[in-house]
Parts: sequence; structure tokens; C-alpha cells
Amino acid sequence: MAATHILTSDSHVKVAVTVPKLASLLPQGAFDTHVHVFDPTIGPYANNRAYTPEDAPLDRLIAFNKSISQHGSGNPIVLVQPSPYKSDCTVLLKCLQELQNQKRTAFGIAVVDLQTVKDTELGRMHELGVRGIRLNFQADGKEVDLVGLMTSIRTAAARIAHLPGWMIQLFVPGFVWDIIFDCVRTLPVPIIADHLGGMRGASKLGPDMALNPLQQPGLDSLIRLAQMSKVIIKISGLYRASDSTDTCYHDTRPLVEALSREAPDQCIWGSDWPHTGEGKDRVNGVLSVKEPFRSIDDSAILEKVKEWVGDGDVWQKLMTGNPSRIFQ
Repeated sequence: MAATHILTSDSHVKVAVTVPKLASLLPQGAFDTHVHVFDPTIGPYANNRAYTPEDAPLDRLIAFNKSISQHGSGNPIVLVQPSPYKSDCTVLLKCLQELQNQKRTAFGIAVVDLQTVKDTELGRMHELGVRGIRLNFQADGKEVDLVGLMTSIRTAAARIAHLPGWMIQLFVPGFVWDIIFDCVRTLPVPIIADHLGGMRGASKLGPDMALNPLQQPGLDSLIRLAQMSKVIIKISGLYRASDSTDTCYHDTRPLVEALSREAPDQCIWGSDWPHTGEGKDRVNGVLSVKEPFRSIDDSAILEKVKEWVGDGDVWQKLMTGNPSRIFQ
């Protein structure tokens, strides 16, 4: 599939960005529910971050977004606060304000200090389009503190329950869903499960589990929670779930098929632009060196997802119906 080459520049660097032409694959008004902006010129990275990313400013995101819309005007997006900013949402909020000024449909998922953030601050975020809080337990490659995770989930739910349409976005390893099942089932707000809910394709499973990836820990719990309308699952980041780059992550097919078949009303799609690296590779990383983004063929991935879920009602739900209902 052909690609568009966009030259972006600032005072220090010129970057050629290859943008796949996905517009013919996506329905009119399709939501991209997982994108990031990295721009240290409008907001500083946290000193205790796990990595320093390359720059991916708002103008590059808008260029990518326009390229995947049928008429080049842009599709609705959900800006997700990335981990290098920790709980400083300056960049997220400035970008949402600018997108609002441009009359673009955009929502946000923030990261906040649950102990110190004020309800008035959350209210202001809501006005700018924020519809949830992200808890990321995968960015630094460390083991998950399960007790701390459940405490954070309950605290977050209590803080946002009064805000209409707000959710908790959770990035955790797949097995965690078995452990937090009862916690999530009783929450007053829904959970968004990032990147296939942390499930893995056969190439990232042990030899025994690889024979039947649908038996991996956590998957049944994730599907049951989705069927209860307690969890929304992002079909995104397939390259995070698979090492099968030569087959366009084909080993994630059973997962995508199962999730979209068993919970068709609870699945949404996200490009995960601009495609950051892996948490496990960042342990003891050097913050003075910018981590490059991955080179990802968005067109090929989207073609596979469309093939796996089918070009019908489920595809329309995944791209437009579900996200337009969830993000309001």
C-alpha cells in the first residue's frame, strides 16, 4: 500500500515521516482511541521517568490522523497520557485545548496523583475532553505490585465516579485479570484494558501455552468482565503482544478473533501512534539518549485486524459504534 511522506522540522532536526494510507480501510468517522504526543517544548518530562522518547508533537499527530481519514479532514482521537510525563498533564491538556480550538473531536486519558488532585482540576480536565485516568503498570518493565494495583484501582474509581463517562485505563500483564476480577466486577466505573488486555500471542508464550494461546491466564476473566460491561478492550499494540514480525503478528489472530467474537460491543481500536518501545528494554536505561519509535506498518496491521474480525457489523462497532458510545 502506498505511503505519504511528510517532512516535519524544527530548529534542530528534520524528520521524514512515512504515513500509511489507511483511509480506504477505515469507515467514515472511525475513532483512533490510543495516540500520544511527546513534546518537551510545551511540557517537561518527569525526572524519574523510565525513558526519554523521540519528539512526536501535535502537528505530526494531526498529519497522521488526517492521512487515515477518508476525506483528509481527520478522525476523532483519544490522547493518552504517556508515562514519561508521569502525572504532569500539561502537554495533554494543552493539546486537547488546541484540538478544541481547531474544532477537532478529541478526548483524553490523564494520569494524576490520586492523593493530591482536586475535584476542580478533574472538572477542568472534563471540560477539555478528558474521560478517564490511566494506571500504567507496564512502562518500566518491573514486576506488578498487585496489592498496590488494586488499591490504586479502588482509589481511582472513588475519585472519578461522580464524573460522567469517566473510566480507568489499565495497562497490565494478562494474568492480572484473574487476580483483580472481583475488584473490577464491583467497581462503579468501567475499565479500559490497554493493548489486548496484556494478552500475548504464541511467540511470546512458553512452549506449552503457545499450543493453545486461548488458555493463557487472564483471558477468560478479561472476556467475562467485558461481557458484564465492566471492561472495554483495546485492539491495539499487536506488536507488543507478538514477536512474529515477519507474519505481521499473525499469532495474535486467535486473540483478536476471540475478543471481538465474545465481546463485540466492548472492543475499540487504537493505532498506538507513534509506537513507543518496550518496558522490559528500559531497565537501567540512559535518560540522556532518546529512545527511537518503532517502525510499524499500520496499514498491514489494520488489514489483518479487518480480515480477522470481518468486514461487517463487528468491524463497524470496533471502529465507530463502540467508541462513539463510550467517549462522549
